[in-house]
Amino acid sequence: MMKIFKIVGLFILFVGIGLGMGKFLDKKTGWLSPLGTKIVNQEKPKEKNIGYLAQYNFENLKKRELQSSEIKIIEENKVLDETRKSLIKAYDKEGVKKENNFTSYVITFESNGKKISGMMNLPMTPMSNKMPAIIMIRGYAEGEGYFVGSGSWKAADELARNGFVTVSLDFLGYGLSDGESKDILEARFEKPVSVLDLITAVKKLDYVDKTKIGIWSHSNGGQIAISVLEITGENYPTVLWAPMTNPFPQSILETMDDSEGGKIVKQKIVDFEEDYDSKLYSIDNFYGWINSPILIHQGTVDVWCKVEWQQNLKNKLTKLGKEVRLDVRQGNDHNLKQSWDEVIKMDIEFFREKFGM
Repeated sequence: MMKIFKIVGLFILFVGIGLGMGKFLDKKTGWLSPLGTKIVNQEKPKEKNIGYLAQYNFENLKKRELQSSEIKIIEENKVLDETRKSLIKAYDKEGVKKENNFTSYVITFESNGKKISGMMNLPMTPMSNKMPAIIMIRGYAEGEGYFVGSGSWKAADELARNGFVTVSLDFLGYGLSDGESKDILEARFEKPVSVLDLITAVKKLDYVDKTKIGIWSHSNGGQIAISVLEITGENYPTVLWAPMTNPFPQSILETMDDSEGGKIVKQKIVDFEEDYDSKLYSIDNFYGWINSPILIHQGTVDVWCKVEWQQNLKNKLTKLGKEVRLDVRQGNDHNLKQSWDEVIKMDIEFFREKFGM
């Protein structure tokens, strides 16, 4: 009987303590819960940034081991022969003498085990001379009518005429390249990786001075170029033509309409941000990592990219002590065709200055 009284007494004491504290012990969690409130099983917050796309965030790419790829020359690039001849004749009629004093080749290299094609222009100079090289990064391109070197060939040719080896990559899914990822975001994130591996391959060429590597880019290629500068932290003098500097994911969302395809892309971004921190994939969070001089060209009647974006970029980089120059062209479109010759001349002078030529 005494044992029963002791047990009952202990129970009353325990309840009394619980009442005094206004809490009961929750058997599932082991925590005291407020008296009279319903216990709710709260799941742990979902852990972010651990999925397969985490390999592409800038912090992880900075730690990525560069791939040891080699550039393979497939054949001479004959696709543009007639176009190049016509261009020379057009300049000649204007009293401007130019010549195609370079050889253009179709090339391939590998990135993450996938083949990527491109165009390489080699100036006709003794191969014993180490030459500076410019990586050419095009912007958006339609698949229909695409040819190796599309989107950057004209600028690549002009730079080659002036003594620069130029290497234009097609990216996965274009030219002779292997297919791109079926995941639309991975297909986007793969592009900076392709450029990183191309730079590694270019540095291996016997006739290239690996201390003189530059980057030329256009449109969305500009965002890729900035990504590469941030991830590497290297001194790659860089030219940006009408660059897409609107940060990710705004750079995608603001170009999508309400069509079925646009809705799919927008939902993809929503799903992505549930699993990943988009700030880790956006150039505007890593400007401090840049150690390259930058020249930006932007037209005032460009319907795709805004002068305001480039002014904001310049201001932010300047505050961080970075070397940046903004060239605003009145009445110029997205391709700067109204001032094309003047702009490419500026680029040649910029690269020569930065390479001490």
